[in-house]
Amino acid sequence: MGQILFFYGSIAILVIFLVKEYETVPCQVDCQKVKCPANCTCTEGDVNCHGRDLTYIPCIPSGIKHLNLSNSNISILSNNEIKNLACSFETLKHMILRDCKIKLFVGDVFINLTHLEVLDLSFNEIVSNQKESIQRALGSLNRAPLQKLKLDRLLIQNGVQEIFKYFDGRHLTHLSMRANQIQEFEDKVLENFTKLIHLNLHGNWITKISLSSGVETLKLFNLSHNQINIFPPIFCDHKTGKTHYKNLKNLDLSWNQIIVPYSQNWNCLKTLETLNLSRNDMEDIGNNDSFSNLTSLKTLILSEMRFSLTRIRKEALKSDSLQHLDLSGNGLNFENRKEVDETVFHYLPNLTSLDVSDNDLGSDGVKKLTNLSRLETLIMKHVNLRLLPDDFLGHFPNLKYLNLYRNKIEQFSANAFQNVRLIEVLNISDNLISTFPVPPLPSTTLKSLKKFDFAYNYFLCDCEILKLRKWINKVLSDPNKTNLISRYPDQYWCYKPQPLYQVLLNVAEPTHCKNIKYQLILSIVCSASICVVFTVFLIVAYVYRWEIKLFLHKMRHNKRDGYHPLTYTFEYNTYVVYAEKDSAWVIHDLLKDLEEAKYKAYTRDRDSVPGVARCDEIVDNIYKSKTVIFVLSKNFMACQWCLYQLNVAQARAVKLGPHFMIPVLLECIDTKYMKKSVQHLFRTSKPIEWARQSTKNKLFWSELKTALDEDLNDEFEETGYQSFDADYASIGT
Repeated sequence: MGQILFFYGSIAILVIFLVKEYETVPCQVDCQKVKCPANCTCTEGDVNCHGRDLTYIPCIPSGIKHLNLSNSNISILSNNEIKNLACSFETLKHMILRDCKIKLFVGDVFINLTHLEVLDLSFNEIVSNQKESIQRALGSLNRAPLQKLKLDRLLIQNGVQEIFKYFDGRHLTHLSMRANQIQEFEDKVLENFTKLIHLNLHGNWITKISLSSGVETLKLFNLSHNQINIFPPIFCDHKTGKTHYKNLKNLDLSWNQIIVPYSQNWNCLKTLETLNLSRNDMEDIGNNDSFSNLTSLKTLILSEMRFSLTRIRKEALKSDSLQHLDLSGNGLNFENRKEVDETVFHYLPNLTSLDVSDNDLGSDGVKKLTNLSRLETLIMKHVNLRLLPDDFLGHFPNLKYLNLYRNKIEQFSANAFQNVRLIEVLNISDNLISTFPVPPLPSTTLKSLKKFDFAYNYFLCDCEILKLRKWINKVLSDPNKTNLISRYPDQYWCYKPQPLYQVLLNVAEPTHCKNIKYQLILSIVCSASICVVFTVFLIVAYVYRWEIKLFLHKMRHNKRDGYHPLTYTFEYNTYVVYAEKDSAWVIHDLLKDLEEAKYKAYTRDRDSVPGVARCDEIVDNIYKSKTVIFVLSKNFMACQWCLYQLNVAQARAVKLGPHFMIPVLLECIDTKYMKKSVQHLFRTSKPIEWARQSTKNKLFWSELKTALDEDLNDEFEETGYQSFDADYASIGT
C-alpha cells in the first residue's frame, strides 16, 4: 500500500513539475536587455519581490546582490527556475526564499550560485518523504562561500543529521533552525562546520541532547523554548573537566524544564559571558558554587520562576566576575530569610546592574541590597515598597538608573537623594504619592538627571501644587532640561479634591488659593456666624425644651419597627478576597483574565475609597457583589482581614446560597492550618484549583467562569425588606 501511495505521489509531483516548467517564463539571452520584473521593486543592486505571490522566479537583471522573494507561491524549485538568475550568478550574495510554499527541490538547484553568502529557506513546506530533495539542494551550496543559513520552521523533526548529508558547511558562521519539531540533537552533525559562531535551536521539542563532539568556534548557542529537563545539557567531560565549546560566550537555556542548576555540567565554560536560565522549574538554588567557576560570566538571568523557585541560599549567586543580575518575576519574599538568605548579595563585588522586580521586598528586604556599592542600575518595579528610607540610596554612590515603578510609596522625601549625584534616570511613577516637596530633588541630583518620571501618582491639587507646577515650568525652561519630566503634562492628573479629579496638573486651579486674604476674612465671618447661630440655637432649645421632649416622645411611638426596605443592585460580578503577598498573581493572572472576559471585579487595593472605614467598606462592597472569590493560600490563613471578609461573606451566603462563595486554591494547605470558617467553606463549596500546566489552567478558567455565571438562590429578591441585623448575626465569631 505504501509503495502505491509513493508511486502516485511521485506521479503527482512530476505533473506539477511539468506544469511549472510550462509556466516559467525563460530569460532573454542578452542580459543587457533584462529589466526589473514588473511586480518587483528594484534599486541599485537590490530586487524586492516580497509578497507579490509569484509562482516562479522572474528574470533578474545583471549586477544584483540582494534578492527577496519571500511570501511567494513557488511550489517547486528547479534548475530551470534558477536559470532566470543567470545574469547575476556572479554577483548574487543574499537570497531570501522565506515562506515561498516550496514543497520540493529538484536537482542541484543552487549549484550555479557560486557567490552566495546568505540563504533563507524558512517557513516552507518541504514534503516529509522527499528529504533527499533538500539534502541535494543544500549539497549544491558547497561551491558557494555560504556564511548564514536559515532553516526555521521546516518541521524537520529528527532529520537534522539527514538534511546535512551532502552539505560540508565549511564557510558557515550562522545556522538557525528555530521552531522545528526536533526532539533529539547531537552536535556530531556539526563537526565539519569549523567556522560556526551562532547556532539557534529556539522553539523545538528537544528532550535529549548530546554535546560530546562540540563546535570549538561556537560563541552563541540558543536552546530556549525546548523541553530539556532535570539537568542542563552536559558541556563538560566529568572525567577530564574539559569542553569542546572553548569559545562559547552566550548560552540561552530559558523556557526549559531544568530543575537543578548542576554546576558540573557547565563550570568548564571559562569563556561564557551571558547565561539565561529564566522560565525554568528550579525550586532551590543552593550553596553548590553554581556560577562561581564561570570566571568570565558577566550577565546572569534567573527570572520568571514565580511558581517554582522558593529559595536562594547563602552563596548560591557567588561570582567575582558577574556584572548584571536579573531576579525579576520570581515572587520571592526578601524579608523571609528562608526564601532569600540575609547575605545572598555579599558575594558579588563587581555587580553593576540588578533587577529584583515582581518580588516582595517590603520595608526590610531592601536592606539586603545595601552591600552592592558598585551598582549603577537598580530596578525595583512592583516590589511592595511602601517607603524609600532616607539612608538607603546613600549605599550606591555610582547609581545612574533607578526604577521604582508601581510600588506603594506614599511619601516622597528629597533627603533620600541627598547623596545621589550621578543619577541620570529616575522613575517613581504609578505610586501613591499625593504631595511632592518643592523642590522635589536636591540641586546636586538634578544636575546629572536626564529623565524624571513621576506620572500616575495620587496628586493632591491644593495650594502647594501651584508651587510644584512653578518648579516644573522653571526646570523645563532650561534648554538642557526641556525633556526632563517624562510624560508631562499628559499623564499627570489631580486625584484630590473631588472637583479637580482627573484634571491635568498643568491646568488645575484650586479655587481657594486665588485670594488668601479673602479666604481668611471669609473663614472669620463664617466662624463668627456659626457661633451666633449656635448660641441662638441653645437659647431657643432651652426655652422650648419641654415642647422638644414631647415631639421626640411622639416620634418614638410613631417609628416603624421590624424590617427596613432596602434596594440592592449588583455593581460587581465578583469581590476578590486575597492576602497582600498574593497580589502579584491576582493582578497579573486573575484580574487580567477576568477583565478581558468583561467581568467587573472589586479589589480593595485598587478600588477602595480613601476615608471610608475599612469594615464598612468591606461589608458594603460584598453586598454590591454577585459573588465573592477567595484566593486561598498559606498567606490567606495568616491574614485576619481575609478571615473577617470570609465571615461577612458566609453571613451573606445564608440568603444567596452556596453559589455566592467561590474558593480558589492557589496552593496546597495543610488542614491543621485551617480555621473552622475555612473548613466550613471547603465543605459547602468545591474549591477551584490553580495549576501551572496549560491544560489544567484551561480547566481552571472554565470552572471559574462557570461559577461566576451560576444563578443565585431563586428565593432571594434584589428589592424587598431585608434586615442588616439578620445578616450580621453570624459574623461575630
